[in-house]
Amino acid sequence: MTNKYLRYGVGLDTGKELLHACIGAIKKEGGFKIMAQKKFKNSLLGFDKLISWLSKHVKEEVEVRFLLEVTGVYHEHLLYFLYKRGYKVSLEPGSRVKNYLKSIGHKSKTDKLDGKGMSQMVCERSLSLWSPVSKFILQIRGILRHRKSLQKMKVKLENQLHAQKHSHMKDAYVIKSLGKMIRQLIKQINESESKAEMLAKKDEEFYTKLELTIREYKGMGLLTALTILSETNGFSTFKNKKQLESYAGYDIVENSSGKYKGKTRISKKGNSNIRSVLYMAALSAVRAKSAPFYSLYTRLVARNGGIKKKANVAVQRKMLVLFYTLWKKNEAFNINYHLAA
Repeated sequence: MTNKYLRYGVGLDTGKELLHACIGAIKKEGGFKIMAQKKFKNSLLGFDKLISWLSKHVKEEVEVRFLLEVTGVYHEHLLYFLYKRGYKVSLEPGSRVKNYLKSIGHKSKTDKLDGKGMSQMVCERSLSLWSPVSKFILQIRGILRHRKSLQKMKVKLENQLHAQKHSHMKDAYVIKSLGKMIRQLIKQINESESKAEMLAKKDEEFYTKLELTIREYKGMGLLTALTILSETNGFSTFKNKKQLESYAGYDIVENSSGKYKGKTRISKKGNSNIRSVLYMAALSAVRAKSAPFYSLYTRLVARNGGIKKKANVAVQRKMLVLFYTLWKKNEAFNINYHLAA
């Protein structure tokens, strides 16, 4: 039988209870066609019914690709289900899917329209295929994200305690209670840090490489490095530094047209956990006047009329790219190399 289609694409819009599936295809003579749409339960039973339904509509030996959008945690069970059964599946951020839908003229937002647009997107675009993070890395990531949440809670309580202590109507009970909660949070933060380090040490090869890359790297502490590695799956899917910069939200966005030259900025459309740890790492490196970051910082501050924010961001990006390079090459930081450059 002659194939009528070049590729099938299945867009999957997932929610807590239900998922909306749409099968589309690129026709051999050109153009995109919707084959079928249907809702299923977001459960193992629903997933089995999804595959049975798919087999009724895809009868040719043609590539089938799935596309899911990041939706908190509701997409995860389906994502792993498809991957374990050998299907080619891509996972894209909501912002990227939204921009694509706008580009093909979708103004409204419904499950049906989203499913249709996502099936067309996975058919037309060469999207990266998803593969799961190792269980070891996933554990470290979960602990460090929990640590970040604890730190946010601690800062909030510290602000409340400060306000209470300086209030005209002080309440001794509230002050005591807030102090107790802050001490408990500090204990949990310390425990989470120890747990993350302990997990890293369980993989001797991983930890030896980690120690090598950060031993002489001033500003890049153990927890900062572990956060970056856990959020990037050990850089396993990145082929170059540009991909990494984009993933972390450090890619440059320009705003200019004709004679108008607007300000450039970073997109911030990336992993905020990486940026948050690098913000503190950059501050530490600049305060310690660590090379080559301090010279970069002072040069950019002078160029931008004393504005420090852009310089700090540039240091963050350089620290990330340098760590990526050292990790890929399995090398230690060499200060003499940077001083000679």
